[in-house]
Amino acid sequence: MNIAYLLSHDITRNDGVTLKILTQVSEWGKQGHNVKVFCQVPSKGDSILKANQYDVGNSYIKSRLYSNKALLNDVADFNPDVVYFRYDTYSQTIRTLLCKYSVVTEINTNDLSEFYVLFKKEKTVKSFIRYMIYILFRGAIFNNVKGIVSVTKELSLNKNISKYNKQSIAISNSINIDDFTTIKRPGYNRKGVFFIGTPNQPWHGVDFIEELASNLTQIDFHIIGIEGRGGHNLHYHGYLGRKEYQNIMKECCVCIGSLAMYRNDMYESNSLKVREYIAGGFPVILGCKDSAYIDEKQPHWMKIVDTRYGLDIESLEQFIDNYKDFVIPDEQKWLISSQYNENRRLQFIESVVCSD
Repeated sequence: MNIAYLLSHDITRNDGVTLKILTQVSEWGKQGHNVKVFCQVPSKGDSILKANQYDVGNSYIKSRLYSNKALLNDVADFNPDVVYFRYDTYSQTIRTLLCKYSVVTEINTNDLSEFYVLFKKEKTVKSFIRYMIYILFRGAIFNNVKGIVSVTKELSLNKNISKYNKQSIAISNSINIDDFTTIKRPGYNRKGVFFIGTPNQPWHGVDFIEELASNLTQIDFHIIGIEGRGGHNLHYHGYLGRKEYQNIMKECCVCIGSLAMYRNDMYESNSLKVREYIAGGFPVILGCKDSAYIDEKQPHWMKIVDTRYGLDIESLEQFIDNYKDFVIPDEQKWLISSQYNENRRLQFIESVVCSD
């Protein structure tokens, strides 16, 4: 198949989203498909992801009101069998593509809840306008796509998505496990816990990590990607590159994923950071179920905590102590691999195209 991958994202930051898409399209190419990425960016620049970049500046409304003719012409020249669209706010560009091609969209979050949480946090005229535009035009996309890929079962069953009665499937985020090596080693002198996130994301639950640190003073807690005021056993490191943060991760024995997804009205997740933890061999503490294991027996090295009712400090301390020297074996990492998950995604895309 010729697959046009469409998104609006600053891929020049080479962040987790960019890495995820690189992993996806690389695997699609390995499986014999011709893939081209078309990306609208705030400004052009270098990226690890090979893509046609279209500079749309920072004007949120303008980029939605006017068609990106250069992008549309390039897609037409590519002549795709399907357009794979990382879901974003409605625009004239996506409207045109929906009219001309079979489009499959990928949903990565409970979008309505996330937009509302951000609106409440910002409380500005701009955020209100953005929120209202999002609500008004959301259905124009979902009514016209041919298929929906959700990163969790919870999302695919959400009434705000399932009501459109589209072919759908839940496929977990994944990583190319061949790109990662087991870096955890047993035999720590002092227990350490590792978390990586981004600023101003209340669903990360950094406040719960701070609470853990204040109660478990014999354990070091390391927070990457966020600035903050630490303490003798709580260490904020700010943004670090992979090599830098892996040097800190190696000194830890357990890793933590987002602990407050309920704040985003989500109770299932599959973040790339957690896949990296698992690929590195680290047991994990999560605030909700992980999609990769939703149909499987939950691994013993995965601790799920419901922080809506506070933290069970004692059980978390016990888990960290029990798994201090445990390393996840390679054979238990297959369900987070891109080889497994991208094959499922391609089979779904092909089924949508064939049924069109």
